[in-house]
Amino acid sequence: MSRCLLAVALLAVSACGNEAEELSDVVLARHVHTDLYDAYPGIPSPAADRVVFADFAAGARSLTVYDVATGVGRLLTTTPAERFRVTWSPDGSRVVYVDRRAEHHGVWTLDPATGQESRIVDPGNARVDHPRLLPDGTVTALRHAGDDTAWVAYAPGLDDATVLVESAEGWAAPVRSPDGRSVAFLQVAGGYRADLAVSAIATGETRPLAADFRFGWDSRVEWSPTGDALYLAAAGPDDSFLVGWRVPLDGSPAERLTHDDHDVLAVTPLADGRVALSVYHTRTAVGLVPVTGGEPVDVTTAGGTSAFLPSWRPDGGALGFTTFSWRRLRMPIDFDLGAVDLDAEGVPTGTVRTLLSEEHEDYGAAWSPDGRWLAFHGHLEQSDDIWLVPVDGRETPTRLTRFGPGADTGEPDWSPDGRTLAFSSHGPPSEGNPGSVYTVAIDPATGLAIGDPVRVPLDGFQGYAMGARFSPDGERLAFYGRSFEDGRVTVYTVPAAGGTPTAVLSFVNGEPYSAPEWSADGAALFYSRNDGFGPFQVWRVDIPTGATEQVTTGTIGALQPSASPDGRTLAVTMREAAIEVMATAAGSTGANSD
Repeated sequence: MSRCLLAVALLAVSACGNEAEELSDVVLARHVHTDLYDAYPGIPSPAADRVVFADFAAGARSLTVYDVATGVGRLLTTTPAERFRVTWSPDGSRVVYVDRRAEHHGVWTLDPATGQESRIVDPGNARVDHPRLLPDGTVTALRHAGDDTAWVAYAPGLDDATVLVESAEGWAAPVRSPDGRSVAFLQVAGGYRADLAVSAIATGETRPLAADFRFGWDSRVEWSPTGDALYLAAAGPDDSFLVGWRVPLDGSPAERLTHDDHDVLAVTPLADGRVALSVYHTRTAVGLVPVTGGEPVDVTTAGGTSAFLPSWRPDGGALGFTTFSWRRLRMPIDFDLGAVDLDAEGVPTGTVRTLLSEEHEDYGAAWSPDGRWLAFHGHLEQSDDIWLVPVDGRETPTRLTRFGPGADTGEPDWSPDGRTLAFSSHGPPSEGNPGSVYTVAIDPATGLAIGDPVRVPLDGFQGYAMGARFSPDGERLAFYGRSFEDGRVTVYTVPAAGGTPTAVLSFVNGEPYSAPEWSADGAALFYSRNDGFGPFQVWRVDIPTGATEQVTTGTIGALQPSASPDGRTLAVTMREAAIEVMATAAGSTGANSD
């Protein structure tokens, strides 16, 4: 039976009962994504000769532009900035975006030939979003001033805006039609849900086109060059993935643009009539590699399970990790704690089993040294805290910290004596804490916290502290620090009771989603980095000398190292993540029916 949705009330799919022409796609650009969690689309220029990607590197939302003819990408931004809502100018000569930093907020452009950035709109005390650069140099955008939201136009060289639509509350992704008479926009209903509508600019007459879309983190709408249809990436009520849509303005059923079982992050019509889909490809697993180096061997995906952030059982006979469904729609609430048993050679002896399954973001399972407890980060009871549960799972988890929602608490690590947990957290959100290292004392017999968490003094440290890992003797902690000033990542150690952190090494693009890992003898640290392009790899740094060497190899990234109890093996997160921008031939929608 075909699943067709009603137009306006729901989405309508034109493929119901129709056969779609199957034409091969052309890959315009493929970008290996460095951000572990966020995934933002690649956007082709109107002529499809270049593609721009926004990515998280060196503490900034950086911009990389690929030349389609050569396949070569260039990282064009090096300064910290929060670059969002990336589009192109109509002639393809400039990249257009919003910088969300308070001191540089506004609409900016980037010259892809030179890398020169220029602010073209300074909104003053207002906030702007979803900018579009028109052929005459005018910029349209949503302007938020206090409680008022309007869709406005900034003429070239002027910071005072002309109001086009006074009341644009709840709007997202507004874009003017090619003839300049209408604006298409999303009317947000909350919870990443929105309706698609078109409004006449002169009269305000609004016409709904489709309802009950669900979106990822970068909603956008595009007009076809002829103005007869709208394009967007979204999910209908029955979709588990984001897919592409073409929505005709004449009331015809919406056409579904599918691309296998992958999330489509954006749909961009091209000047030659083709349509480009920005498709998210990702695979995540836990692998093992000798500490002496090599290519990790996957030990978790034989049963189709996705996994990351590994930890070892104290006897080395099992690995714990986070299992999940890596989809843009429900990713944050699909995190559970899993494990797999290993033989003496590190070969799995069974399938992945679930240690804890809650309808929350639970991750970072760490076995206590006596093997009785699992400590983890959890969002149970609307928290953002450290929890403890017996390994057998027969009791309900116990909450050890009470920072509350928004604390961004990281995964915990046990001290060798099993009496303390270390972790990083923003702490109570009301404190304005950018990220610190904490410890909390634990009664190993009862699993209860002994007192409140204690912030570890980091004398003279200025930056975001992320992750915390005890040294083998329990005397020191290792953590990542990201600089406020330039976004560089530094690996630090500090006495477990606090003091002046010692910088071990710094690098441009680090992996801040776990913590540096100690070698068995405490003389070296393992960490993850890349150099702005390509996948992350695990490296080793000798603490006394600062000498480094790459540990993992291969085309699939490796990060989040965890050393086995005997110190001979690293468990790592293996991650392959890329955004592919595919151009579909003119006239092909890719629509299908079930």
